[in-house]
Amino acid sequence: MTGPNTEPLAVGIDLGGTLLRIALVERSGEVVWRKRVRSEGRESKDSLLARLDALLEETVDEADPRPIQGVGLALAGPVDPDTGVLYAPPYLPVLDGFSLKSYWEAKHAHAWPVYAGNDATLAALGEYTYGVGAGARVLVYLTISTGIGAGVVTDGQLFNGAHGMAGELGHICVDPHGPPCACGSQGCLGAVASGTGIAENAIRRLRQGQPSMLTDMAGGDLERVTSETVFLAASRNDMLASGVVQDAALALGCGFVTILHSFNPDRIVLGGGVSQEWERLRPIVENYVDAHAMDHIKKMGFTIEVSTLGDDAGILGAAALVWSSSGS
Repeated sequence: MTGPNTEPLAVGIDLGGTLLRIALVERSGEVVWRKRVRSEGRESKDSLLARLDALLEETVDEADPRPIQGVGLALAGPVDPDTGVLYAPPYLPVLDGFSLKSYWEAKHAHAWPVYAGNDATLAALGEYTYGVGAGARVLVYLTISTGIGAGVVTDGQLFNGAHGMAGELGHICVDPHGPPCACGSQGCLGAVASGTGIAENAIRRLRQGQPSMLTDMAGGDLERVTSETVFLAASRNDMLASGVVQDAALALGCGFVTILHSFNPDRIVLGGGVSQEWERLRPIVENYVDAHAMDHIKKMGFTIEVSTLGDDAGILGAAALVWSSSGS
């Protein structure tokens, strides 16, 4: 008769603006327990911390009798990986300048270490460790959803940059005269090719009077136009929607060329909702890359893959950070 399993577990947390995912993860990447709740990005700091404290306590209780190896935090926003301090997080403004890492390590008397990183950066580590990025020498991960986040893994190590800000590839400029971006610039990759950018670019054209079935699909309320409805209309040969999708694909192609020339990856992994439309985007993107990437980079070879981890990339990346940082 065998005794209880006492192998340690990592706590992986993916804290976004609308959803908080928390899980207990084995070294192998097996998720043994998970919970998902709304993060209510507009709530007060005290309220958010109280909810996070309760969730962490519940998670630790669920692990018993197995010990906690550490806690990994994948945070939506710019974060210093050494201190865990968030800087102007767009979806978690109440945590600006705050370190959940330091807060928990002090609160729990350093019972276990807490590690932190940007959510997209850690999703890259998740894909490298447990997903379709396994075995890549240089992996670039892009999550294409509300915005475009990214992460880079080289020879198994996260590339964080000097201050944890590396990988802001959603802000590659693909059109100096393009639409405004939430970062304050214009023509950023995310402003054209993210889910939000695709929807906003379609709405902008509709307001200019361009005809489209999107108006009827949205019930006359243009604010109901989403990237999903744009892709659906494009599949029905709607000219406006097809033009928006083509612009997004060309922007992605431009972004990919910059990524190829900057990092020389052997694998690019795509996550986020828009990645589910990759087969529609692929021909335009690949034609652009073929026409604009340097010949020797194309000859050396690279692949573009769609994430196999989906929404789990963040929590698995946070867990992978625990295992790699603790030397386990």
